[in-house]
Amino acid sequence: VVKRLLLANGVTDEIFFLAMREKGQLSGWFFAGLSAGPYAGWVLGTLFGALAGSVLPAAVTSPLGIALFAMFIAIVVPEARGSRAVAAVTLTAVALSCLFRWVPLLNRVPSGWALILCAVAASVMGALLFPAPETEEEGAVA
Repeated sequence: VVKRLLLANGVTDEIFFLAMREKGQLSGWFFAGLSAGPYAGWVLGTLFGALAGSVLPAAVTSPLGIALFAMFIAIVVPEARGSRAVAAVTLTAVALSCLFRWVPLLNRVPSGWALILCAVAASVMGALLFPAPETEEEGAVA
């Protein structure tokens, strides 16, 4: 239980994505190694960002907000090219997001709630239209 609690701290979108690409059961050491580099990068990046953000002008720091979106696009696009299910879920989430942005009344929904609603709706659609086959290894965690 303690091992799982410690490893859970390393679960991010990127690490989960990479772990899911591996076949079979993952060892705790593999997952720890997989998450160690990004975790160190996150800590050092946060420190560097805080220090740099306090000295750089707003004209430089404001455009950096788009970097997070670029990272998610870099993760999703290659996977969507190889999977109809991922492409369909992604396009559904984008279409719903556009509705929440431009349709009157829907555009009054706070952006955080709109994001949650789009993600859940697209995920449910994906689960219903593209169910994953069950395997004997499901539920097994090292």
